[in-house]
Amino acid sequence: MRKKRGQKNYRKPGKFLFPRRKRTEDETDWFLLEARVSPVKSRLQRRSGVNWAIRILAVACLCISAPIGIKAGYDAIFFENEEFVLQRLNVHTDGVLRSHQVTEVANVVVGMQLMELDLKNIRSRIEKLPVVEEAIVSREMPDKLNVVIKERVPVAWVSCPPLGVRPGDMERGFLIDASGIIFRCLDLTNEVAQLPVIETFSMPEPVEGKELEVEGFASALQLLAAAEKSVSTVSDQIQMIRLRNEWSIHCHYRSGLQVVFDIYDIERGLQDLAAILDQMEKAGATLATVNVVARENIPVTFATPVDPQRFVEEGASLQANAEEVGASPFKEKEKHLRSILNGG
Repeated sequence: MRKKRGQKNYRKPGKFLFPRRKRTEDETDWFLLEARVSPVKSRLQRRSGVNWAIRILAVACLCISAPIGIKAGYDAIFFENEEFVLQRLNVHTDGVLRSHQVTEVANVVVGMQLMELDLKNIRSRIEKLPVVEEAIVSREMPDKLNVVIKERVPVAWVSCPPLGVRPGDMERGFLIDASGIIFRCLDLTNEVAQLPVIETFSMPEPVEGKELEVEGFASALQLLAAAEKSVSTVSDQIQMIRLRNEWSIHCHYRSGLQVVFDIYDIERGLQDLAAILDQMEKAGATLATVNVVARENIPVTFATPVDPQRFVEEGASLQANAEEVGASPFKEKEKHLRSILNGG
C-alpha cells in the first residue's frame, strides 16, 4: 500500500492479478494494491513441466534405442555377413594329436559363423584332453580359426603290477610328464616305447590328467631330469627306477649298472656317482652296483674281474695329487674314491 502524491501511476494493472476498482471518496489519499494468489500453477509453469517431461522421455528413448541400433548394425556386419563364415581351420600341435581329433573335441566345423564361436569354450574343451598342456585359440579375419596346442612331453612309463598298470601297453599303460601328470599313450612310437619305467607296488587307481601323488615319484622324476642332462651315451641312460621302500630308490641303467640313491638326496648321489664312474673309466674297470646312499665307504661291486694292484696304485696317485695341492683333508669325493680304490 502506498500513498498517492498526485503523480500518475504508469503501471498498467493486469487483467487478472490487479483488477480495477472504483475510487471512493475515502480512498482519494491512498491507493490500495491488492493481489489475488491462486494455489494452482500458472499456465506457463505447467507448460514448462510438460516440456521437461518430453525432454526426459526423448533422452530415455535415445538411450534405449541407440544400443539396439548399434547391436543390430554389428550383427548385420559380422554375424549375417557371408564373408565372416569359417572356411579355414588351422590346427597346429607339437605331439601326437591329429586335426580331426581336435576339431571333434572342440565341436568346430567349416561353415560356422566365425564371430559366433566362443573361443574360451573351445579352449576349455581342448585343454580337458589329458595329453594337452595348453591350447591357444584365435580368430583371423575374415574366415580363419587358429588352434595351437602344446602337448605334454612324456618322460617315463608308470608301472604298478598289483593294479595291472603295464609299461608299453596302450590300454593299461600310463605315461607321466616332468610335472607328475599321467595320461594315456595315444601313439606307441619307438621313441615312446624306449622311455624309462618308474615302478611302484603301492599307488592309488590312476586318473588321467591328474598328478600322481605317490611317495618317491618326485625324486624319481628329479633323477630322470638330472640324468638326461648328464648322459653321454645310450648305455648311460636310465632303463628303470624301482621304488622299493620309503628311503631309497633303485636305478637300473641300460649298461647293466645298478645304483641305489637316497630318496631325499638325489643331487649328492649323482655327484658321487659321476666321480666314481670317472675314476673307474681311468682304471679300466666296470661296475655292477653302487650304493650312494652311504656318504662314506661307498660299497660297490665289479662286473668283471679287476687287478687289485692297479686300484692300489690309483688310490696312491689320488693321495699324492691331493698332498701336492695342499688339500688336506681330502674333499668328500676324494674320500669316497680312496675308500673304493683301496678296497673299502
